[in-house]
Amino acid sequence: MLNRINLEEFKKIQDKYGKDLSQCKKTLEVKGQWLLEEDSGPQFETKLRTERAGLITIRTDETIILGGGGTAVHPVHYCMAGLCGCFSAAFAKWAGMTGIELRKFEIRAVADIDLTAGFGLGDGVPAVDKMTLELTVDCDASPEELNEVIELTKKRCFCYFCMTTPIIPEIALIREIPAPELELIHTICPTCFEKTMAFTEEGTQVCNNCGEEGIFVRIPETGEIILK
Repeated sequence: MLNRINLEEFKKIQDKYGKDLSQCKKTLEVKGQWLLEEDSGPQFETKLRTERAGLITIRTDETIILGGGGTAVHPVHYCMAGLCGCFSAAFAKWAGMTGIELRKFEIRAVADIDLTAGFGLGDGVPAVDKMTLELTVDCDASPEELNEVIELTKKRCFCYFCMTTPIIPEIALIREIPAPELELIHTICPTCFEKTMAFTEEGTQVCNNCGEEGIFVRIPETGEIILK
């Protein structure tokens, strides 16, 4: 254990994954909801699972000037805190991997932002003019050695990669249909307008009257029905 990093365990996993790089592939997921039923307080909530502490509830709120109530941490602050946490973990880890012991380590993120686009006053205006990460370190390593650790950290920190690499998320819109409409949608054929639609074993729909099929798809794992 060095710099609060379990280097022995990390090296074991590093060696194991090094023999099969396919194990490095993971999928991350965060699911939350906009709290429409609340009159005040946080606007968004998500529950994040940890390996040993169970589920942790995270709530966010917009600032007052952006239409929120200022009752919870702003999502951007979580973003900056995540960057600081991820970057500091990677820095401490790779400092330890090179034998550098940290007696003190603090990190500070400063962002100069522009709210023009956020207020709908102009499109294409960058939201961030400048961001700085300030590292305060007390150790016996030379500046040259610490700069080498910084370069390693920049290459291997997940959040730093996300902040410096264009990642365009695909947006999938799923419209939830009220139960009465859902029943009609599932049974009425869009071609002959009869209540003759039925699900097949393959999870699609087929009309028992005219043979129309493939209008909707049912996800086998969850039973959720979505527009094809």
